[in-house]
Amino acid sequence: MLSSPTKRWPSAGAWILQPKWDGFRLLIEIDAGGEVCAWSRHGTNLTDRVGDLCEAFSQAPRASTFDGELVAVGERDGQPAQDFECVQQAVLHHRPAAAARLSFVGFDVLQLDGIDVRAQTWKERDRLLASALPNSGRVHAIGSQAATLAAHQDIVALGFEGTVLKRPSSPYRAGRQTAWLKHKARCLVEADGVAAVRDRDGAWHLKCEVDGRRVTALAGRDCRHLVGGPVTLAYSRVDAGGGLRELRVLSRQPTSA
Repeated sequence: MLSSPTKRWPSAGAWILQPKWDGFRLLIEIDAGGEVCAWSRHGTNLTDRVGDLCEAFSQAPRASTFDGELVAVGERDGQPAQDFECVQQAVLHHRPAAAARLSFVGFDVLQLDGIDVRAQTWKERDRLLASALPNSGRVHAIGSQAATLAAHQDIVALGFEGTVLKRPSSPYRAGRQTAWLKHKARCLVEADGVAAVRDRDGAWHLKCEVDGRRVTALAGRDCRHLVGGPVTLAYSRVDAGGGLRELRVLSRQPTSA
């Protein structure tokens, strides 16, 4: 089940609010024999990429499937900060040291003790998740609270990339659904355009200078006219290593006559 993006705060209806972690979506499956496997949302077996994380589920109910996010937490300026680079190093580059730092944040359960619970309401599934998810330093149940704009802003201020709003009465359904809404943070920074490049798929990117650092932002269209001029960039959060996540060009200066 995937959330639908929204820029507007819901004006009516009952919603609960959860922080949006920045990592890789992960399904943890414990089969009837107790074997634990980790799967990406596209069906790729990642068990050998997450180190010994699956061992934390050795005592979980068999024939169960948990849905959540594979994350890592580091430190920035003396404060905890999410480390997406660590997750990439573990999953994409098979780095054991990075895998040892991974954690699982569970936010749903699809099957429990051999019973398919997807048709039950989110509220009931959340209760089941809390009772069945292993108690481990590397496995956590996501926090939930009443959905308010103030709560969303507080969560973003903690360094999350946004929030996910969920209807308590919603069943679990595959695909992108409006019963789950993601409300992303948008932070702005001023930069100087340095160079325009295209990737192998033909997408344009703008290399920029931001506070003495070189960064690359998705431009979405031909951005050669931005080279040498000021631009405004948007990003969702700052990673543990100082990188700006989901960086993109927001403003485009007009081409000189």
